[in-house]
Amino acid sequence: MKKAFLLLVSVFIIFSCTKTEEKPDVIVDIKVSKNGYSPNDITVKQGQVVLFRITATDEGISAGYGSSNVGHCFYIMPPYDVLVKNIKKGETKEVKVKMVFPGDFLFTCPYCSGIFPTKGDLHVK
Repeated sequence: MKKAFLLLVSVFIIFSCTKTEEKPDVIVDIKVSKNGYSPNDITVKQGQVVLFRITATDEGISAGYGSSNVGHCFYIMPPYDVLVKNIKKGETKEVKVKMVFPGDFLFTCPYCSGIFPTKGDLHVK
């Protein structure tokens, strides 16, 4: 019983780890600002490895908000649960994600989503 449980947990961990170092199948360039993401509606194929390149075009949240989180971020909601944070003006950060879960998912900036319209839709077909 214990071995079966450990096997199940291992399989879950393997399949739930969507960040990867695999070669990307597609590259998606995203600009983020206080006006939101561009593009804010993205469609990819299930099974693809997507390289998201996120560039901040403005300062986003400043340190004056009392947080160590500054700039913008890019967060794909669970089950992906992928976060790229502290993207400062003019900076580009990258993350590769294996699109294993089909469906429609939200991506957002948790830092400023209550202040600015920073959200978008990710469709995995």
